[in-house]
Amino acid sequence: MTLTRRTPGAHWRPRPLVFATDAGAHRRLLTALRRHLRHEQQQSAGHVGCPVDIVTISRTVLAALALRVVLPERGWVDTTVLTLRGNLELLLREDLGGPGPLVSALREDARRLLDLCSPSAPPLPPPHAYELMRALAGTTRSFAVLYQLRRSAGERDQ
Repeated sequence: MTLTRRTPGAHWRPRPLVFATDAGAHRRLLTALRRHLRHEQQQSAGHVGCPVDIVTISRTVLAALALRVVLPERGWVDTTVLTLRGNLELLLREDLGGPGPLVSALREDARRLLDLCSPSAPPLPPPHAYELMRALAGTTRSFAVLYQLRRSAGERDQ
């Protein structure tokens, strides 16, 4: 702001909008949206958790764990990591049993994997991102099995 210009930024030329096309920008945007939605859900009085869709989780896990001759495209790997991360976070919110050593070890492993694929983590090279995707898929599958066992045991008790 100067003496002759009263509006800050008035001397800047208008530029056309440019939309981000890289995976990093999309990942940051999705993370921010997910964080905002989670915050809104916690603020609402009648908080109802998202339903767990085992069929969708199973399809994503099977696609991630399918054997391939060559590495898949990096965009697909990043999208699958985001999907698996969301599924794993959803399953971690569920009550999956007591504080047994197996469940606590799985939770610790899941938290480590989620830390590796967090938006603040440095970007991984393609082979490491692929291995992270497969590790996330295996851990998500383990939690999905625990969820199904817990759910079937709860239905039998009723």
